[in-house]
Amino acid sequence: LKWAFGFPNGNSAYGQPSVVGGRVFVGSDTGFVYSIDTATGCVHWSFRANAGVRTAITIGAGTAAHKFLAYFGDVKGTIYAVNAETGAAVWSDRTSRHAIARVTGGPTLVAGRLYVPLSSLEESGAGNPNYPCCTFRGGVVAYDALNGRRLWTAYTIPEEPVQLKKTSRGTQLWGPAGAGVWSSPTVDLKRRAVYVATGNAYTQPAANTSDAVIAFDLDTGARRWVRQ
Repeated sequence: LKWAFGFPNGNSAYGQPSVVGGRVFVGSDTGFVYSIDTATGCVHWSFRANAGVRTAITIGAGTAAHKFLAYFGDVKGTIYAVNAETGAAVWSDRTSRHAIARVTGGPTLVAGRLYVPLSSLEESGAGNPNYPCCTFRGGVVAYDALNGRRLWTAYTIPEEPVQLKKTSRGTQLWGPAGAGVWSSPTVDLKRRAVYVATGNAYTQPAANTSDAVIAFDLDTGARRWVRQ
């Protein structure tokens, strides 16, 4: 055994570690992200997000003030950029207005842009007969990686959810919903496209973009094609 690191008060380590420049970058369910020395296992810095972090940590070139940046998302839907050498916060943004949105796939960094997938746990609320399921739509948000300026948001379900019917208890049901993007987007610079894989639908009838692969335009976020 070379070394071992225990996450203080943690139950799970969701994300894949990233190894860059002699350091291991990894998040935990407690919301802490750590920069650990690859040789010794000692902590260089820790950063506390607003919620648990299950994404991999993406590292990229930064600015004169912050030479390298580390990007990650939390399970309350916030994306962060921190100084990879010190752990100091640089920028953050709430990716979605939906209360149960989360970021689970590692953000993809290409050519100065950050592509962040949107997922959620809203369907878990469907077990509550008083919960008005469901209104979340999966998607991808593109940012300027250096300053956090949002460039575009593309939804996997283009239609906004509408009222469908009420349950026997009088709870309003909504749809269409679901098709979260749980994994990292793939960027194709040659075709100027972003590809994502989507999850299940939360409502019936299921949107034809659930359980699918979708291509979005890299520059505008417009949907090009979908294959369910």
